[in-house]
Parts: sequence; structure tokens; C-alpha cells
Amino acid sequence: AELPLLWRLCLALVNYGYSVTVLDATTCESETNPGLEQLLDDVHMGGVSHAEVSEWAVLPAARAVHGMCARPEKKSEHLQQIGRLFPQYGVVILYSRAEWIVSLAGGCAIDPLLVVSPTRNSLLTGYQALKRLLLNGKLQPTIVNVQTEQMARSGVTNLGECAKNFLGYETRSINIITPAGEEP
Repeated sequence: AELPLLWRLCLALVNYGYSVTVLDATTCESETNPGLEQLLDDVHMGGVSHAEVSEWAVLPAARAVHGMCARPEKKSEHLQQIGRLFPQYGVVILYSRAEWIVSLAGGCAIDPLLVVSPTRNSLLTGYQALKRLLLNGKLQPTIVNVQTEQMARSGVTNLGECAKNFLGYETRSINIITPAGEEP
């Protein structure tokens, strides 16, 4: 459910005049597909100090983010490095697993988005991610429930209801209803 929403969010931000960089921590950097790891290496070697300006860039970031997560005592330094890489960008989005967001940004003043669809698997993985973000990271995500019109009419339980019932936590939720012909 999250990828179509991520692309629409990026497009909307670009249409509002922001430059957007998505650090995709689900994709590994390589020699043929360079990303955040190579940008960080270039900075350490005295080379490039920031990414090239573009309206919308998606960079592989799995190795770099995983490496940063392995050194939680340097969390502040890691976030500053990322901030220095993209000073001209209006928005930097980290697309990542919840446990890496907790390790890299836990306790910070950010509000992650947690996107779920009403499928059983999505609710279960979303609930696990919510618990990690809340309990381990002290982060309060906004839940985005992506549903089709048909699912919305059926009254499918959303993650916000599960959080209230089982964690005693009142979430901030956004319901996005897509027309029946579109992918949720």
C-alpha cells in the first residue's frame, strides 16, 4: 500500500515547489546502482559534498542506513551527515523498515507515516511496526489507511482501532479511499 502513496506524496511535494529525495533503505547500493553509501564515501574522501539538484531523486540506501543503525551511539552525527548531503532539498524521505527508523531516528522530533491496507497481513505487520515505533523509538506515527471504496463500505477494522484496543494508544489516522479500479 505504501509505494503508490509514496509516489503520490513525492509528486505533490514537487508540485508545491519542493525538491524531494527518497532514501530507499529497501534497495542496496552497488557499483552499478550507487546511492547514499557512495555519497557518504565521497564526502569522507573530500569529494562531492552534496547530491546533484533535481526535483525528485530516489537513492538506494540500505547499506548506508544499516551501517548507521549498527552505530546507534552516533545517531546525531549520522542525521547531521544526511542533512549536510541534501541542504538544497526541501524534503528528505526515509523509506525503511520500522526497526531501522527506530534505530536511526528514535527519540527524535519526527512523525513517521505508517501506511497500511485493510488486508490481514498488512494489519499484522503494521501493528508490529507501530509497537516498535511507539515503544522502542518513542515515535508517534500517523497511520495512513489505504482502502478501496468497497473495503471502506464494509467497515474493515483499521490499525488505529487495533492500537486503541490493544495498546491503549490513540493514533492520528488518515483514511485514503481509492476508486475501485485503482490499486489500493
